[in-house]
Amino acid sequence: MKQGRLGVTRLALVTVTSIICWMLGALWFLVMGLLLLPFRRQRGVQRLGQCWLRQAFSLYVGVLKQFGIVTCEYTGFEKLAQQTGGYIVAPNHPAMWDVVFLLSRLDPMTCIFKASLIRNPLFVGGAMLAGLIPNAPAIRMVKRAVEVLGSGRRMLFFPEGTRTRKLQGSLNPLQGSMALVAKHAQVPVWPVFVTTDSDYLSKGWPVWHLPRWQTHIRMRVGEPVCCGVDESVEAFNDRLRTIYLNSNA
Repeated sequence: MKQGRLGVTRLALVTVTSIICWMLGALWFLVMGLLLLPFRRQRGVQRLGQCWLRQAFSLYVGVLKQFGIVTCEYTGFEKLAQQTGGYIVAPNHPAMWDVVFLLSRLDPMTCIFKASLIRNPLFVGGAMLAGLIPNAPAIRMVKRAVEVLGSGRRMLFFPEGTRTRKLQGSLNPLQGSMALVAKHAQVPVWPVFVTTDSDYLSKGWPVWHLPRWQTHIRMRVGEPVCCGVDESVEAFNDRLRTIYLNSNA
């Protein structure tokens, strides 16, 4: 439900503030990433980078909430905090800022991200410092992801691979890479059902096209799903896709 129309002045202020936040954050992570470059593969340094990333995103989410741009309702995340060992958090992906709201709430974890983002000056420092794993080449990504999960660490993985193409349905076909990682690592997959009442930052929405209404996001953690030893990647993907599609039934 729309909760309020956003005035031009408020949009201008939040735009300027957001630009400043992202530029300062990018500079901080780039400098720290370069200083810690010789130690970037050490687990302690990567965890430190992930903690910093969570704090940075938490601050930015606070800015958005302070300006009344967005509200976010989290349900069931306490279940994740009670888990031990490696697992995958697997949200659907309706909008670009899903990752910001998720990482601001989740415990520090490794993320799979688009390889093209490593060339983006806004993200390269954070990606390098937090030990994020590029999604290409696929074989190397799967190997690294299985190693991370095998060491007891957690991972954020969008199974759609990109934002949902809403004109083609409520959920993209699930990519096989996450299912392949789950099968080889033999860890549970925790689906997160993300819904929003706005198309802001959805696939095809220009970043400069600002919303005129407050956005409400809801993120709900489902029940864990495991890929059976004898279950095929395709069968597991089909089972997981059915769970997403039935999440609002």
